[in-house]
Amino acid sequence: MQRVFQQLVPGSRRRGVTPLPIPRYQTLSILAVATLPATFLLRVLGQAVQRWFPQEFLPEFEAWQGSGLPYPALLACQIVILSILGVAICTMLHHVQVLGPRASRWVIVSGWAYFALMLTRLVLGLTTLGDSGWFTAWISTLLHLDLAAIVVLWGCNQLRQSLITAS
Repeated sequence: MQRVFQQLVPGSRRRGVTPLPIPRYQTLSILAVATLPATFLLRVLGQAVQRWFPQEFLPEFEAWQGSGLPYPALLACQIVILSILGVAICTMLHHVQVLGPRASRWVIVSGWAYFALMLTRLVLGLTTLGDSGWFTAWISTLLHLDLAAIVVLWGCNQLRQSLITAS
């Protein structure tokens, strides 16, 4: 696995420098944080396809929309989110500490709160609030759960990096 990351990240193989082995738990969180944005990217692409080149095998354009935000603004926000996710993955691959322990803990707690809120939205939409559009937008809700998981994993990675740096 170490060789794969070295090939994916140019500059991770410097002459005379032996790379540190990546622990198994960290490899799994890096893989998760690399895979989860791919699902978000598929959502962005799926909605764009339905907007400009509708396909019968995909859900209708409106099914992808979970908010009242106009699509151009939503697409711009999604592109910014994907860029931020790319930076998060790079910080994990390069073992870059961006946050201290306190900020990392805040990110983790915020990520779990975000996850709990979106899980509540999903459960309420499937049960008692099935007539409300925001609660029944299950595609966007699942992708919000995806983003919340990334926030938690990145926060945990940053906490580990800050604790390693402190010791």
